[in-house]
Amino acid sequence: MEERPDGTGTEHDGNPAVSGRVLDAAALRALAHPLRFQLVELLIEHGPSTASELGRLVDESSGLTSYHLRELAKHGLIEEAPELGSARDRYWQPAKGGYTLEGFDMLQRDSTREDALYLLDEVIRARVERLQRWHRQGPRWGREWANATAELTARMRLTREELEEMTTELVAVVDRFREQQFGRDLPDAAAPGAVPITVQIEAFPTGDPPTASEDE
Repeated sequence: MEERPDGTGTEHDGNPAVSGRVLDAAALRALAHPLRFQLVELLIEHGPSTASELGRLVDESSGLTSYHLRELAKHGLIEEAPELGSARDRYWQPAKGGYTLEGFDMLQRDSTREDALYLLDEVIRARVERLQRWHRQGPRWGREWANATAELTARMRLTREELEEMTTELVAVVDRFREQQFGRDLPDAAAPGAVPITVQIEAFPTGDPPTASEDE
């Protein structure tokens, strides 16, 4: 996932060759469910999976996970992987292009505020959980992998224009590597030795918001 530079928003990773769809109220409501959000996260982390495989991971019946997977698919959040499985064993994968939650807009509407707050909280919880897992498992990866990672906190004072310039450049770097991955002529779109990597970049003002006159 990656914070978008155009407001409070979350982009859920998918094939970067396709622009992520912007969640409407109905899709937001469908995703703002603890099990459904978890299923999407697992599909991104583990790749195409069946309802039975996902059910074992979340300790739920395949019938329940199958129902929620169909609901996610109904709103275009996931899709079948037709090249895998059979009529009996359907494989699901994240929808190409992923999705984008325009959180700032959704938080301003009474009809979507509660679902948007829940989903944004889940995004934060999942990020913290992944970082904690890395801290626990990091030694098992070895020093070379550890040296290739970064956890950076930088404190500075920037204008709104400078902040926008910085976030735009950071996102461009991430996009370049994602496009490089999906440009490879490999069945799984990854080079030999590649492993799932999560990139988290956070850049935001932490002081009080400007007054109306200062913001003009």
